[in-house]
Amino acid sequence: MKTSARLFVVSVLLFSNVVLAQPAADSIVKQSLPMVAPLSFARLGSEDGLPQTTVRAFVQDAAGFMWFGTQDGLVRYDGNRMQVYRPNPLDTATVSSGYVTALESDPSGKIWVGSAETGVSLYDPTTDKFTRFGSDAAKSGTLSSEGVIDIHRDKKDRIWLAMSGGGLNEYQPSSNSFKLFTTAPLDVSVSAIAEDTEGDLWLGTAAGTVIRFNPNTGETKVFTVDASGVTAIRVDSRGFVWIGTERDGLFVLEPTKGSSVNYRNNLKDVTSLSHDGVYAILEDRLGDLWIGTDNGLNRFDKATRSFTRYLHDPADPLSLSGAWVISLYEDRGGQIWVGLFVGGVSKFDRLRLNLAHHRTDTHAAVSFFEEKVGGPLWVGTYHGGLYRYERNANRVTRYETLAQPDSPVIDLKSGWISAIQRDFNGIVWFALIGQGLIAFNPENQNYQQFANNPDESDSLPSDTVWDIWEDPKGNLWLATWGGGLVKFDPDGKGDRFESHKLEDNKGITSNFLYGLYPDPENINILWLATAKGGLVRYDMASGTAKSFRHDAVDEATLGSDDVLTIHRETDAGGAVWVGTHGGGLNRLDPETGKVERFISSNSGLTNNIVYGILSGNDGKLWLSTNGGGLLRFDPKTKKFDAFRARDGLQSDEFGQGGFLQSMSGELFFGGIGGFNAFMPKDIETDKYVPPVVLTGFKRFNQAMTLPRSILTLPALDLTYSDSFEVSFAALSFAAPKDNRFAYKLDGFDEKWVETDRPYATYTRLDGGSYTLRVRAANRHGVWNEAGIALQISVSRPLWKTWWAYTLYVLALAAGVFGYLQYNRRKLAAIDRERRLESVERDLDLTAAVQRGFLPEKNDLAYERLRVQGFYRAADSCSGDWWWHVQPSPGIHWILVGDVTGHGPGPAMVTAAVGTTVRVLTNQGAPTLDELLHIMNNEVIRVGGGMYQMTMGALMLDANSGRWVLYGAGAPPAFSWTAEDGNLKTHFCVGTPLGSEAFEFGQVEGALVPGMRMMLFTDGMPEIELADGKLLGMRRFARLCEATGSKPLDDAVSTLVTQMDQFRGAQKQDDDWTLVLLEWEHEQVYAAVE
Repeated sequence: MKTSARLFVVSVLLFSNVVLAQPAADSIVKQSLPMVAPLSFARLGSEDGLPQTTVRAFVQDAAGFMWFGTQDGLVRYDGNRMQVYRPNPLDTATVSSGYVTALESDPSGKIWVGSAETGVSLYDPTTDKFTRFGSDAAKSGTLSSEGVIDIHRDKKDRIWLAMSGGGLNEYQPSSNSFKLFTTAPLDVSVSAIAEDTEGDLWLGTAAGTVIRFNPNTGETKVFTVDASGVTAIRVDSRGFVWIGTERDGLFVLEPTKGSSVNYRNNLKDVTSLSHDGVYAILEDRLGDLWIGTDNGLNRFDKATRSFTRYLHDPADPLSLSGAWVISLYEDRGGQIWVGLFVGGVSKFDRLRLNLAHHRTDTHAAVSFFEEKVGGPLWVGTYHGGLYRYERNANRVTRYETLAQPDSPVIDLKSGWISAIQRDFNGIVWFALIGQGLIAFNPENQNYQQFANNPDESDSLPSDTVWDIWEDPKGNLWLATWGGGLVKFDPDGKGDRFESHKLEDNKGITSNFLYGLYPDPENINILWLATAKGGLVRYDMASGTAKSFRHDAVDEATLGSDDVLTIHRETDAGGAVWVGTHGGGLNRLDPETGKVERFISSNSGLTNNIVYGILSGNDGKLWLSTNGGGLLRFDPKTKKFDAFRARDGLQSDEFGQGGFLQSMSGELFFGGIGGFNAFMPKDIETDKYVPPVVLTGFKRFNQAMTLPRSILTLPALDLTYSDSFEVSFAALSFAAPKDNRFAYKLDGFDEKWVETDRPYATYTRLDGGSYTLRVRAANRHGVWNEAGIALQISVSRPLWKTWWAYTLYVLALAAGVFGYLQYNRRKLAAIDRERRLESVERDLDLTAAVQRGFLPEKNDLAYERLRVQGFYRAADSCSGDWWWHVQPSPGIHWILVGDVTGHGPGPAMVTAAVGTTVRVLTNQGAPTLDELLHIMNNEVIRVGGGMYQMTMGALMLDANSGRWVLYGAGAPPAFSWTAEDGNLKTHFCVGTPLGSEAFEFGQVEGALVPGMRMMLFTDGMPEIELADGKLLGMRRFARLCEATGSKPLDDAVSTLVTQMDQFRGAQKQDDDWTLVLLEWEHEQVYAAVE
C-alpha cells in the first residue's frame, strides 16, 4: 500500500494555500449568527399569581417582601405566594387604584402606592389597611393633582411625589398633609425623580427639561437637553445624571459642565443602544448601569462606552420575558428585577450574569470545546452542528453540512461531535460518533474524512472517537471506542493509524476509551480514561502502561472502573483526580496507588457521575455532573459548593467531554441546554441571610381572622382542641423553591424539624405556653439562625383547670367518706364471696349482651364499597360500639360510639343505644340526624345523667362518593388515597350524646376512586407510651397515612400491631374501635375477587 503518497495528496488538499479542487461556494452549508448576550432570566407571570403582566414599579419593604405595581392590582410577593390588593369602592381602607404607577417604602415599613388617576395610598403592614390621599382644590394640604408618576424617599427620609398634573409634592408627617411646589419652573408635569450625593433632587419633566432642585432652600436650576419627554432619570455614583427619553435615546449630563452626550440606536452597530425609547435606568451595587428600553435591556460598559443587549426571544424561555422594559429595581439580596410591558417580571443576579449561559440557536446539547491562543472557540454539539465563536468580532458561525466534489457529504447538524482538536497548522480535527475522524481547513473549507475500512489494517480502527490530543511532535492520539489508543501521523510518516490495545499485553486494560490527558510534569506520560478498565498511566516512550482499578473489598481503590475524566495537579508528585461513572470523585496518590473516594453519601458531592474536572487556578476544582449541577471543590477543606440551573447554569445535567479551560483561565462547561463560560474568581455563593416572616395562619384548615396582621403579631391564643397551621417564608428571591426551613415548637418538639415546606402543622396541644421558632436558609445553605418567634398560649380544657382539680379533690374526699360510711353499714350484711360471684356473673352477662350489638363480621363488601371494622375491649365490659346500616340501595350509615367509663353501666348504655338503632333502622323510620337525637334521648334515659356517649356518624352515597359526617364530641375522621397517602383530617365538633343541650356538628365532602376514610374512638390515639406521654393524634394520623398502599384488612392489622408495639407492656387502658372503608377502586376489588 502506498500510504505516504496518499497522505501527501490529502495534506495538499487540506493544508496548501494553493486552491486545489476548491469546492463550490455553496457546498459548505453554514450560517453567520449574531453573538447573543449570555444571560438567563427567571420569570414570573400570571401563572405565578401576577394579576396583570404590565409591571410599572417595584419596591422592597422593611420586612423584606417584594411589592409589584401592575395595571390591575398591587402585589406583595414572598417568593412562594402573591397577595394581591385591589380597590373596593365600598371600603376606603383599600388601595385607591389597581393601576399602580409608583412605589416607595418609608422608614416605618409603610408602603406608598402611587396611581395615575386617584392620588396616592399609604399601606400600613400592622393593620393590613390603606390610607388614601387625593386632590381637593378647596382644601389645603392635599395633592396638587390625582396623577402620581414617581415617588422618591430622600436621604433624610422625606417622601417626594412627582405629579403628572404639575409640580412636586412633599409629605408632611406632622400634619399628615402635603406641601406643594408648583411655581415655575416646577409648574410642569414631573415624570421622574432622582437624588445626587449632595441631597439635591433631579427632576425629569414631560417637556424634555431637567430641573435640579434643592429641597432645603427651594433653589432650582433648569438644564435643557435636545430631547422629547423625560421618562427616567438616575444620578450615578460618579455624579453623572443619566436621562431616559421617550424617543431620543439616552443622555448623560455632567452637572459641573452642563454638557451632555446622547446615546442612540444604530441599526448597523449591535453594540449601540437597542432602542431610542428609554424607560428605566438602574445603577447596581457594583456600579454597572442597566438601561430598560422599548426593545430589551442594555448593560452599559463605561470603559468602551458600548452596550450589551439582552433581548426577548419568544422561542427561548430563559430570555427576557418581554421586549418593552419599563421598570428596574435591585433588592437587598442582589436580585435585579425587570418589569415588562405585557411581559410580567424577569429577574437575575450577579451569579447568573457571571455564569454566562450561552445558548445555541438550535438549542442543541454541547458536547465538546476547543480553543487555542488567539483563535476562535470551537464548539461541538449533539444534533446542532459545529460552531465557531469569534468573540472579539462578536460573531458566531454554524457549520451544518460539509460537501465537496469527490467526497462524501457530511451532515453535521444530525451528528454527534464527540471530540475537536485544532492542530499547530490550524487544521480542525473533529470526530463524529459512528462516522470517524474529519480534518477540516476553516480557511479554504476543504476537508478529509477518515473511517474504518476492514480491508485496510492501517485504517482508523473504530468509527467512534471520544478524544483527540496532539503531542509536541504533531502526532494525533485518539481515544477510540473499541479500537483502543490510536496514534496518527498526519504528515504520513510510518503507519497511518497505529493501535495500542488490550491484546498487546502491555498494560492497557480496555479498548474502550473516554479520554486522554497528558501529564503536566512528564511529557511522555498519557493518562487514559477507560470503560471497565479503570485508570491507565501510559508511557508513550516505552509503550507500556500501568493501571489502577476498582476493588470491591478495598476502599483505597477507584470507586468505579468506568473512568470519565482525569485531572492531574501540576505540582511535583501531585494527585490525580478521577471522575467516574457511579463511583464519584476519586483522589489518587500516584506514588502509593492509594485512592480517597468522595461520593454523595459521605460528602457534599451531589451526583456520583462526574463528567469533567477543571482547575480554577486557585487550588479549587470545578466538577460537572450528570444531574447534580456544577460543583466547586476545595481539596484542602474537602468542602463542595453546588451551583444549579437556578443559579444560571445551562441545566443541572452536563455531558461527557464538554469541558475546557482556556489559556486565559476561563472555564467552559457544556450540557443539554448550551454551555456556561466564566472566570472562577467571579463566582461566589449567595451570602445573603434571608429574612424570615410569618405569612399566614389557619385553624382547622380555614384561614383565621387575627386581631392584627400576623407579620407583627407577638402572640396567639388558642384552645386545647385547636388544630392549626402557621405558614412562613424566607425572603431570599434568587431561587425561592430552594430555600429551606427549620421550625421547633418549644414545649412540644424535642428537635428542630428541617423541611422545604413553608408551613408547620400542630394538632390538639396540651394546655400551656409554647414558642414557635422558625429559621430559614437561602439556596446555598446560608441560615438565618436568629429566625422569628411566635408566642402561643393554649388554654386548658375546663376539666383540667385549677378550680376543676379543686372540685375533684373535694368530690373525691366526699366520695371516700361516703364510701366508708356505706361500707360500715353493709359489710356486716353482705357475704363478700357471694357478692363477688354475683358481680362476675353480671359482667359476663353484660359482655354477652353487648357482643350481640356488634356486627357479625368485621369485613363487609358491597358494590363499590368495602368496610373493615375492628373492636377490642379493654375490660370484659366496655363502652365502645360500632354499627353499619344500609337504609336504602347504595346508601350506607356507619356509626362509631364511645360511652364514658367502663363496666356494666356503660355497657348497658351501649346495649340500649344499639337496640334503638337496630329497631328503628329495621323499620326504616328516621333519617340519620333524627336518629342521633333519638340516641341522645336514650342515653339520657338509660344513663340517668351519669354517662355520655361520643359518636361519629357517617352517611355515604356509594354511587357518587358524596358523604356527610355528623359529630357528637367524637375524634376527627381521616381520609386519604391509597396511591399517595395524602391524609386529610375532618374535624366535626359537637356535644356528646346524653346532654339536654345536645347539638351535633356536620361536615360534607366527596371521595374519589380509591380514597379511604376512617372513623375511630379515642382509645388508640391516647395510648400511653413508655415515657409517660400519649401517642397523640398527629402521630396516629401519620401511622394511618403510612398504610395507604396496603389492602384494607392488612392496613387495619398493621395499625393494630403498631398500637400494641407502642403500648408495650402497658395494660390496654381504653377500648380500641375503628372502621376503615374504601370506595370504588378496581384494583382492590380485583384482588378481593
